[in-house]
Amino acid sequence: MKKLLALVIAGSALVACSSNKAPVEAPVASAPAPAPVASAPVVSNHNSVYFAFNKYDIKDDYAGVVKANGSYLAANAAAKVQVQGNTDDIGSVEYNLSLGQKRADAVKKALIATGASKAQVEATSNGKLKAKYANDTSEARAMNRRADITYKAAQPAGYSEDSNGLPMVDSSVYNGTVAQGVE
Repeated sequence: MKKLLALVIAGSALVACSSNKAPVEAPVASAPAPAPVASAPVVSNHNSVYFAFNKYDIKDDYAGVVKANGSYLAANAAAKVQVQGNTDDIGSVEYNLSLGQKRADAVKKALIATGASKAQVEATSNGKLKAKYANDTSEARAMNRRADITYKAAQPAGYSEDSNGLPMVDSSVYNGTVAQGVE
């Protein structure tokens, strides 16, 4: 929505400032044009952390969703989550199970660092075995490179699953966005 608003404002400014006269001075450099919507990552309220190819470090973009879940777990001793590490289909089953586990473990450590107890968080790996998206494009592969924070007990009121079975949270849990698919 913010990108669309920025595009409309930039377009309006260009139309309002257009002229048939040649510029007297060199034009001032402007911000680069936004990327086409089709190639931009989807932004949603998935309760997931997305990873770059072959990586398991948590990017700062996902600190908010991790902190929100860690805080909820800290405040609700009966709540339990399973962090499910996932990968795209590139590489062997064994390699991807290992990478998925590293992703799940990284999110588990981050949840514990933000207040959850070790007993509340289980980390498992699906590797490439339970892909939610077809691995037929680079965008779909990027959507499969994630760790899902799935509530197993005492879930927040704003928790649900989408049509693909991915965990979702509303603004009562996390008032931010999660960019899906990291390249």
